[in-house]
Amino acid sequence: MKKLEEVANKDAKEKEEIEKNTKKAHHDFLMDYAPYLIIIFFVVVIRIFVATPVKVNGSSMYPTLHNGDTMILYKLTKHLRGIRRFDIVVIDTDSGKLIKRVIGLPGDNLRYTITEEENGEFTGTLYVNDEVVDEAFLSAEAQASTCNGDWNLCTEEGVTVPEDEYFVMGDNRENSKDSRMIGTIPASEILGTTEIILFPFDRLGSVE
Repeated sequence: MKKLEEVANKDAKEKEEIEKNTKKAHHDFLMDYAPYLIIIFFVVVIRIFVATPVKVNGSSMYPTLHNGDTMILYKLTKHLRGIRRFDIVVIDTDSGKLIKRVIGLPGDNLRYTITEEENGEFTGTLYVNDEVVDEAFLSAEAQASTCNGDWNLCTEEGVTVPEDEYFVMGDNRENSKDSRMIGTIPASEILGTTEIILFPFDRLGSVE
């Protein structure tokens, strides 16, 4: 009888030791991996709410942006300071994401004119609410090609941007699908702004 009690006590101690070691293993596992879980959590939160990489697809923003450039999309900009004229924005459309430059703000009247100079070259001029606005980021050739099409932007009346919408164009005016064709963009479709190229490394840095 005494021997049976000793065996039972031994089994109980072994069971208790196993449970103790199991709890310790679980605790050690959590302690070891907690920092990684926290990092993963914050990465997910940042990607969803703050910033995430975005890739340029196509040449509509050339030469400012090149096909394949990887940039940072800042999602909070539109909420913290709002969208400004000439911001480069990422737009969520049914056919995918577009990267364009904001030309017209809600309520703006936009008009574009093309003038032939004495040397035979053409120059383009942007009017916002009847005032000339310089597009320093564009070449003269790009400005002159803005009206290569039957666009309302290039009429005497121009285009009036509805409230809570934006008029966007690509910097490569001759090869860009933008508000001249698809109309103004609702604010709800603008995901945020982008201005820093991450890759390729030889193009690393901010753009204007």
